[in-house]
Amino acid sequence: MALVLPTLTAFTSSRLTAILTAKTQADFTSAFDALFASNVNVIYNGKQLSRDQYQAQLLSQSSAALEEQGASVSVQGQLEVPGDKGQISGLVGLFYTSLVDSKFLVFGAPAESKVTSSFNAIIQATEPRPQSNPRIRGYFDPRRIVTVNQIATDQAVQVTIPAASVNSSLPGVTTTENFALGPGAKKLPPGPFGGHFGPGPVHLDPLESNSHPETFPGDGEFGVPPVVIAGETIGEDTNPKA
Repeated sequence: MALVLPTLTAFTSSRLTAILTAKTQADFTSAFDALFASNVNVIYNGKQLSRDQYQAQLLSQSSAALEEQGASVSVQGQLEVPGDKGQISGLVGLFYTSLVDSKFLVFGAPAESKVTSSFNAIIQATEPRPQSNPRIRGYFDPRRIVTVNQIATDQAVQVTIPAASVNSSLPGVTTTENFALGPGAKKLPPGPFGGHFGPGPVHLDPLESNSHPETFPGDGEFGVPPVVIAGETIGEDTNPKA
């Protein structure tokens, strides 16, 4: 009984999804080797990359990256052109988006990035058939991508703050719901002393601030002058018996 291989688009999309959603680097490497030939020719965003460089590029966009914790892939368009021998070789074109959740949190939720990509590949049968082993079940797929031309953009997803988390009923509070890099300016309610950062200048009553000069008893600035007694000289010994 002849084994029917998956279609070229099913082969490409399923294995590319396995690469981008791999949880560990070991799973990522295994999935990468199952899709790309050892001598694959890579053009990424118009630049020639080696196989190792391309592997590192896809790793950074997958959930197996050190700073990422999960990814989801949505294939939104696909096209295939089978070769002369049917599904064993041919051309495949995919258009997909990938959402990657970071381990870092923004306002309590994982930061998220979105990859949008056009992926075009040439597929050929490059892998030799292994020796048959009755203990191993499943099918052997000799196909691998030998040439890939990919265009991709990677951008951060806008963070949305739930309106319910902000008490906008307070007087003088204005908020916005969508933030790209954080909230904009906010108008704070007046403080208990009338200002946003504490009480303002203290204005005293003129009686308390002593705005008018005070007049003390006596003729001098420091009180009445000393009393002069007849027969005595201030500051000198006036004892006649001395």
